[in-house]
Amino acid sequence: MRAPRLARFGVPLVLAGLVVVSGILIPGFMSRSNLTTILLHVSINGIITLGAVYVIITAGIDLSVGSIVGFAGVLTAATLTSGAVLHLLGPVGAAVLAGVVGVAAGAAVGLLNGGVVAWLGVAPFIVTLATMTAARGAARLVTGGIPVGYPDPSDPMQAQKIAALNALHTVGGGRLPMPGLPTGFPVPALVMLAIVALGGFVLVRTRFGRHVYAVGGNEEASRLSGVAVGRVKLATYVISGACAGVAAVLLVGQLRSGGPDAGMLYELNAIAAAVIGGTSLFGGIGTAWGALTGALLIGVLNNGLDLLGVPSFWQEIAKGVIILLAVLFDVWMKKADARRRAQAGRAAAGG
Repeated sequence: MRAPRLARFGVPLVLAGLVVVSGILIPGFMSRSNLTTILLHVSINGIITLGAVYVIITAGIDLSVGSIVGFAGVLTAATLTSGAVLHLLGPVGAAVLAGVVGVAAGAAVGLLNGGVVAWLGVAPFIVTLATMTAARGAARLVTGGIPVGYPDPSDPMQAQKIAALNALHTVGGGRLPMPGLPTGFPVPALVMLAIVALGGFVLVRTRFGRHVYAVGGNEEASRLSGVAVGRVKLATYVISGACAGVAAVLLVGQLRSGGPDAGMLYELNAIAAAVIGGTSLFGGIGTAWGALTGALLIGVLNNGLDLLGVPSFWQEIAKGVIILLAVLFDVWMKKADARRRAQAGRAAAGG
């Protein structure tokens, strides 16, 4: 189900207005290098937000994605710098395998979340709160609390490990040459756009996408209509976990290391971007492109405040106010829709 017209077009207009105002008031904001930097920083949150949108459309929530980024990230970095893997596959092969491991780890945690929610009937908030804590603890257990990545100079395989880190960096932090952009276009932004486009296609053009909206709109009616509600819920949590895994791989490539504390509070940014982008916390409403719009709005706001030298705590306050306004708007739209339905029902009964 699409959001009402005001919700669909209001946020893009706010985003456009914010960009124009920032361009006028903030020196250097509209420079090509700064705009591509915004895209680079937004890419991680944009991918995680897409996964969050799938879950929230089904009236669920996933609080574990930030911890998944940390957990999948350390497994990615450990695989990438493993001597055995490098001997067997070489730096490029290790980078490919590390990417697969990161995404698979995220999907596995998502599978656990979805299985408990769908088949055991436990509230998503409780389930994902538990896995959020467990995944973060597992990341610290695996690493001993120490980031995995750049090798010690005394490491006999230092050159191979650096080559592997550089190979993944071409995806996580690389830039493609492009006319008019001296620094090139960030590869993670291209990955984000591709994933959002695929996610949007699945939601709008496939039977599974229609079932996702149906489950969020009315779970019992969907079940009576023959929709495999449990499988749909399970799949959305796997998608959410896999998106967090992709984000973890990109982050490791960008930073050339994986830390157990990476991804802290990313779940809040993702939920915020989803809600700002028009996804209803009540379920049944949301779009992939809305996820991208919400992530871009937060990214533009953060970048503009950074350039203005605004302290980080004021940035958090501003973000919290925007989230609250978005939620209040969501509640208002829901109540307005309920009133319209009630009036239509009374009119039909009177006719």
